[in-house]
Amino acid sequence: MLVIPSVVEGSGKGVVLGAWAHWSLTGHSPRNLVTTLFKKLNFSPQTLSTPSTMSDSLILGFDIGGTKCAALVGDIHGTVLARREWPSIATRGPQAMLADFLAAAEALRDAHPGVKACGVSIGGPLDANEGVIYSPPNLPGWDAIPLKQQLQNTLGLPVFVEHDAAACAWAEYLWGQPRSTGNLIYITSGTGFGAGYILQGQIYRGAKGRSPEVGHARFAEDGPFAYEKKGSVEAFCSGASLSRLAAWKFPQRWSAQPPAGPELGKLAAAGDADASAVISLSAHATGQVCANLIDTFAPDVIVLGSLARHLGEVWIAQVKETCQREALPGLHELCLVRATSLDSRLQDCSTLAIALDASGQFRTS
Repeated sequence: MLVIPSVVEGSGKGVVLGAWAHWSLTGHSPRNLVTTLFKKLNFSPQTLSTPSTMSDSLILGFDIGGTKCAALVGDIHGTVLARREWPSIATRGPQAMLADFLAAAEALRDAHPGVKACGVSIGGPLDANEGVIYSPPNLPGWDAIPLKQQLQNTLGLPVFVEHDAAACAWAEYLWGQPRSTGNLIYITSGTGFGAGYILQGQIYRGAKGRSPEVGHARFAEDGPFAYEKKGSVEAFCSGASLSRLAAWKFPQRWSAQPPAGPELGKLAAAGDADASAVISLSAHATGQVCANLIDTFAPDVIVLGSLARHLGEVWIAQVKETCQREALPGLHELCLVRATSLDSRLQDCSTLAIALDASGQFRTS
């Protein structure tokens, strides 16, 4: 006989089911007997009260940015259980910033015991293999900081450090929809412009654990400056560069006080021709970069983040149109270009994904 929670009469007590013949259950093996009973009673196995394994599968996530920072606890499915966010005040330097993270981590772990690993997303340059940070432009004083080792010593956890674009790419690879079959590129176009590469089901890293910096590549001989290079990809394609792009494209109107990216987007949506031209220039440049990436890496998915969320379908459509026109047709038809499906959750999910392997289980190295 089998005791299960009663859901038939609403008694709230266990009910003993011994008359298997009533539903012709004789002859069923113990292995599938419970499943058959559930179907007959029309309720899900989740109705059973079973001990939760959630507390054994938790991840501590750190998102270290130049403007804001966040610490969170989530699970191996990308679900965030608790989160804290605060302004970076990056001019304080690395040790003061890390003290904020350690205080947040202590509170989060007290409330959610069972954390098994920590994932850290941070902008480059960095050595992701060793977890050493090398002077990101938005984090003054972070020069040759052995972040992985420092955090492992303090937290007593395995710590995995990853370039923020690569971390987002890995989150999209694990949880994004439609799924990639193994070769995915994520495009970030916020404060800077970068890409994370998943090749043959693994995060691609170059020499000494470095991530490629496509945003630093030259896009045009003329154009605004970004990261000390005139006409770079970042100067044409990043969200933060939209105001510089507006001042360069329409100096008589905007050289003195160009609109920021969000304001420019609102002007374009209201029908401002100049603002629309700037947005289109950014979209077409991004489409050309995507086409180059398709021709170079032959991915099956390119994911558009940042500006795709903020500027919407008009910008995305222009990116796709240019990409289709510029890429080799035989490679373009094999690649889906889409906006992030994780939306505003992506950055948080990326810190959790860093601690996981391709099967969604905890990394061992």
